[in-house]
Amino acid sequence: IMQNKSAEQLRRNKLISKLQEQLALVEAELNGTSYKRMRSVVVANEDGEPVRVQRPVRLKQWWFKDRSGTLLFAVRYGAKTLPITKDKSAIEVGTLEQLPSVIKTLIQAVDAGELDTQIAAVKSDRAFPARKSSTKTLSKRQ
Repeated sequence: IMQNKSAEQLRRNKLISKLQEQLALVEAELNGTSYKRMRSVVVANEDGEPVRVQRPVRLKQWWFKDRSGTLLFAVRYGAKTLPITKDKSAIEVGTLEQLPSVIKTLIQAVDAGELDTQIAAVKSDRAFPARKSSTKTLSKRQ
């Protein structure tokens, strides 16, 4: 049964899935392994017939170190960084070992709707402008 979800809930789910991906990425780094999300693509085989294969998706880490060596975590929605507070766009984590608990806390906050206003602000920034009329005027070549 398909439930009608609100736009806010769909945005929350999108951000939560990306945060879970970052959690898997940091846990893999802590364990000394690598995490790759796979995606199905259709390519042609030797005979030219379409075949579905799995390809890894390139993932970017959302964490980085500042000049003093402190680990920071920036929450991203699409290509934009979500503002955490009025003048800060990243969360100070400290060490890589502390990052999984920070991400889990963020997932709970997003699920509770605490970042809805920031998501909506970023979403409205990237809204496409209204299209002009699609009827083109023909140039007069007579």
